[in-house]
Amino acid sequence: MTPTSGSAPMVLYHAISTYQLLEVMLHRQIYHPNAKAVLLLPDFIKEKYPHYRRLKTGRFFNEVYLFPYLQIPHREESSVALAVNRSYRRVVPYEIEEFGRVYVAGAHFYFSLYLINKGIPFTFFEDAAGCLSRGGELYRALAAKYPLHAQIALRHGLFDGTNPLARRVVCLKSAQSIDVSAPKFQNFSVEEALLALPSPVRRRLLRFFWGLRPKIRTNAQGILLTQHLANLGVMSLGEQKKLYENLRDGPLKGVPLFIKVHPDDTLDYRDIFPQAQIMRRPFPAELLPYLFYRRPRVIYTADSTGCENLKKHFMIEKLGRDLYVP
Repeated sequence: MTPTSGSAPMVLYHAISTYQLLEVMLHRQIYHPNAKAVLLLPDFIKEKYPHYRRLKTGRFFNEVYLFPYLQIPHREESSVALAVNRSYRRVVPYEIEEFGRVYVAGAHFYFSLYLINKGIPFTFFEDAAGCLSRGGELYRALAAKYPLHAQIALRHGLFDGTNPLARRVVCLKSAQSIDVSAPKFQNFSVEEALLALPSPVRRRLLRFFWGLRPKIRTNAQGILLTQHLANLGVMSLGEQKKLYENLRDGPLKGVPLFIKVHPDDTLDYRDIFPQAQIMRRPFPAELLPYLFYRRPRVIYTADSTGCENLKKHFMIEKLGRDLYVP
């Protein structure tokens, strides 16, 4: 994959999570800076980023549309596919065939069914750094809440990029535990992409997620990245709380912490870490190197994918989920 120049066909991007949004913003800047780029986001993104229209005014995409996922019922696949077809035609003012490239992050969401039913090849982005090797975990997390949705995605190879229409698979190769040496797999490092951005573009990107807030001042020695394990269905909220209590009383005992709460994490950490500096504002963890006056040296995590794109800037301490004891 090489960057385009001059006049180029339209490209379409789809993203669901905060990480994926950052990823497609960077990918477009690097590979398709001169092509007309359209972005599809889920309608529920407004809860985190009500200012999502700034993705257009900030010149990251030419057009941005919200896909009405909240209106699509979780029924049999034929009903879902029909609803997705209607939604696309209502929301996007272009035929899907008009796009020269289609890039899909969050491929296990229903938009992919539209591409499959139309026979449109697409580029598959892993769900988060290292998740290509952990498709089973992603399936189980989705199945815990939406079993039909998970079964549809599994049947179509939308957790691991094995769908035959997924002609390319974009992933962070260094974070994988499977063989990704085949030409189909393309490496993409968010950390390296951020470092390579021209400073004015990186400032615009930071402004979207961080606004005009000043940089963070902290005396913390380490940053704890939390995970939304209960929201994923991996464990109950009580079990997640117990995990972090065990971290507090074990490997993190006495460590002055700055806690970066995952954008989808609902656990209140104030009672668990009363002395910590806690940041709940939703922004990608990959931006942490650029947000401190003087950043802590260490990232702590139970098992977060967010640390995979921070290894050039921090020491990483993975503490493990096994510290949860029922």
